[in-house]
Amino acid sequence: MKETYIIPQRFFENVEKYADKPALLSKIDGNYRPVLYRDLGNNVKSIGLVLDSWGIKHGDRVAIMSDNREEWVMADLANVSIGLVSVPIYPTLSPKQVFELLNHSNPRVLFISTPELLQKIVDSGYDFEHIIIFNKHQSPKTKWIQDVIKEGEKIHSQNPNKHNELMGTVKDDDLACINYTSGTTGVPKGVMLSHENFVRDVDNSIKIIQIFPEDVFLSFLPLSHVLERMGGYYVPMILGATIGFAESTETVVQNMSEVQPTILISVPRLFEKIYGTVMSGVLSGSAIKKSIFYWALKSGKVRMENDISGTPISSWQKRKIKIADKLVFSKLQQKTGGKLQRFVSGGAPLSAEIAEFFFCAGLKIYEGYGLTETSPVITVNGPGNVRLGSVGVAIPETEFKIAGDSEILVRGPQVMKGYYKSQEMTDEVIDSDGFLHTGDIGHFDDDGFLFITDRKKNLLVTASGKNVAPQPIEESLKLSPYISESVLIGDRKHFISALIVLDQVAIKKWADDNLIAFEPYEKFIRNSELYTHIQKEIERKTVTFSRFENIKKFRILPKDFTIEDGELTPSLKVKKKEVLRKYSHLVDEMYME
Repeated sequence: MKETYIIPQRFFENVEKYADKPALLSKIDGNYRPVLYRDLGNNVKSIGLVLDSWGIKHGDRVAIMSDNREEWVMADLANVSIGLVSVPIYPTLSPKQVFELLNHSNPRVLFISTPELLQKIVDSGYDFEHIIIFNKHQSPKTKWIQDVIKEGEKIHSQNPNKHNELMGTVKDDDLACINYTSGTTGVPKGVMLSHENFVRDVDNSIKIIQIFPEDVFLSFLPLSHVLERMGGYYVPMILGATIGFAESTETVVQNMSEVQPTILISVPRLFEKIYGTVMSGVLSGSAIKKSIFYWALKSGKVRMENDISGTPISSWQKRKIKIADKLVFSKLQQKTGGKLQRFVSGGAPLSAEIAEFFFCAGLKIYEGYGLTETSPVITVNGPGNVRLGSVGVAIPETEFKIAGDSEILVRGPQVMKGYYKSQEMTDEVIDSDGFLHTGDIGHFDDDGFLFITDRKKNLLVTASGKNVAPQPIEESLKLSPYISESVLIGDRKHFISALIVLDQVAIKKWADDNLIAFEPYEKFIRNSELYTHIQKEIERKTVTFSRFENIKKFRILPKDFTIEDGELTPSLKVKKKEVLRKYSHLVDEMYME
């Protein structure tokens, strides 16, 4: 019998198998409470039956606009269980951006979380046939999701087989979603991903990353992003694991201690922030504190080498690691909840130095790689199969080619069906042999580990014809505890320059120690002593790069990048084009001096 790769079929198998087990954990009135698999399954059936009763049919699009919460999962599973196509919309988008995506995908129904977001839909001007709201709200245009569930329960009691009949019409290659890219440049594209794309990607990824029904996830990356949708949602629901929802990105550390996850999927920004906070504390500490920290780090490297290579640890080394944990690493371990077995990093490059630090602290980070167009995972590190600085090995059933210009090409069952309503754009990235042209530059080592150099379009070609990959330099700069973000400049220029965002916690401590007024901040960032200090940090962190890659000039920006101000995508990638537009006067200033 042919194996099927249908999301709701896998989910409902777990509803039967793990009926009394928590599927979801949500913080309500200050405490986390569970939603059992049985109850989640019943709610999914009820919502799906109501959608069908409204005449929403197989292949119709349904939008979801919400932060991460249990109703997001209910809505999506209800959609895919009866053959509908989910269209996730980032809550952070402007009304104009929302309208563009809705007008392109034409969804008939909207699931939305709050009245505030509903106002954004009203402002966009897009008209839905039906709107289901998660927070109770009196409006003739909306139906509260709990009322919808009750209505669906009545339909189910009258026709208990109806939902199974609807689910039986879903096929492997049916679309599960149109996932719009978060768009660091240009207009977001609607990536068409099928049930089979997702399920095959889940099945093949967990063979390397090793995830089990006993695992507990903490979800905080936006579910509208394909990394969280696949890794932090479909993986646990297909395996029968548990998902706890963070209250917000600001409360992740607190929620880790409450949920006590065994696994957390993140973009590097979280790890960079934690690493920066730790190193800032070390650098500002006493000589004894620094000495203890670096001794602990050295002891932790033995643990890291054991984790990576499987080499045995002597009883004496075990004692040293135990002391290192007690003196240094235990606080960090406890902040993650005390049960964390591994982090998974994706969405952007992770510094090998940061990954090494976490491994030394007994917190393993397994980095992976993929695109929205690949559902998303195509390579990943995993237990017993790690090379720091790489994005791992190819997951099963995935083929690669490296083009003449070092672009990475990939083919496999997780590669998208194409871009919605754009065969021309699809043909530009998927060649006649079925290989997707990723736009990333990289290479494999002799053991099959993939290393990413940079985005093809990000390469800077200086006026003297030198090719500079900004990504490794920007990553290195962020290893300074004083530098939060950096954007390299130099395409068709005579030298490389940079825009720098400071870590305000670390730099305020430095300012206080050096008796320099931190406020007003706009005046502080023009301080000559600060410039000298940051210049030395830049030189320290780029000493291994070639002379033509050296940063000759830089400017410090007056604030951090945010999603709200348009400098970050919802998945926390820097929108370089927007940053350069916003601070073009500083760029011009550097090249006019």
